[in-house]
Amino acid sequence: MANLQLTAAFGDYDRTGVLQKGAVSPEGIDLRIITLPPVDIFFRMCRYQEFDVSEMSMGAHCYLLGQGESPFVGMPVFPSRAFRHSMIYAHVDAGIEKPEDLNGKRIAIREWGMTAPVWIIGILCEEYGLDLTSVDWVAAVEPRVPIQMPKNTKIEYLKPGQNISDMLDSGEIDAALLHQVPPCFSAGSPRVKRLFPDYKAAEIDYYRRTGIYPIMHCVVLRKDLYRRHPWALRSLCKALLAAKQKTMDALYDNGAFAALIPFLPAVMDETRQVFGHDYWLQYAIMGYIAPRDRTIFVAA
Repeated sequence: MANLQLTAAFGDYDRTGVLQKGAVSPEGIDLRIITLPPVDIFFRMCRYQEFDVSEMSMGAHCYLLGQGESPFVGMPVFPSRAFRHSMIYAHVDAGIEKPEDLNGKRIAIREWGMTAPVWIIGILCEEYGLDLTSVDWVAAVEPRVPIQMPKNTKIEYLKPGQNISDMLDSGEIDAALLHQVPPCFSAGSPRVKRLFPDYKAAEIDYYRRTGIYPIMHCVVLRKDLYRRHPWALRSLCKALLAAKQKTMDALYDNGAFAALIPFLPAVMDETRQVFGHDYWLQYAIMGYIAPRDRTIFVAA
């Protein structure tokens, strides 16, 4: 029997590049891989289900599941994980010295419902008492999925010609929650600072206290394909986990470094000290059931 022909879309990562190079292949599947920026993948997948398999925003995936009938089946495979304490920037004259000072401020984000802001806003609310309704929110774009905003939330969208970096630098906004470093900060603006200057220490402390290593993206298969070929989910998941393991093995190889990091062995030693050996913590999970009986991931 001929292999199943599937098209997958991923960001440009070492862990998915292993599949693209053919070093690992899903059994019974010919997988054509397209490399795109994740934000493009999520928009095209959420709006049009354009790919058979794709990387997917955890925020969008959980939202679609919460609506009761998602077009996707998720796998416990995580192309992107990241702590987000580093993404809180503030104008130096905004009176923001500690997280609690964000209440009542004008704060910009890229997109409401985007996974990175979901995580850091959740952390700020749970650990530091951020009141969502006290903030004047400014968003760069409208959500890729039709999220219903919490009652009494105040939000406006950027006008043509505006950008968050310039507004932060000028003081037009007090703070910004950005997963990508704003150009004003990269350029060394004296008017912009990180709320957590030693964000690495804050993130390690958060992990040691909570055991949480935030998931940014998972991988999904279109549900119509899953219903016709349920075995394909198991095959894809096994291949993706094997690709993750090959990537980790390469990073631990001290012969010729797999990444452009001068002190890679020291970085890997420290990472293992904090997290243990499998620092990406990707385990195959069978039928993890979330509250309200929404199955987040299905795999063997």
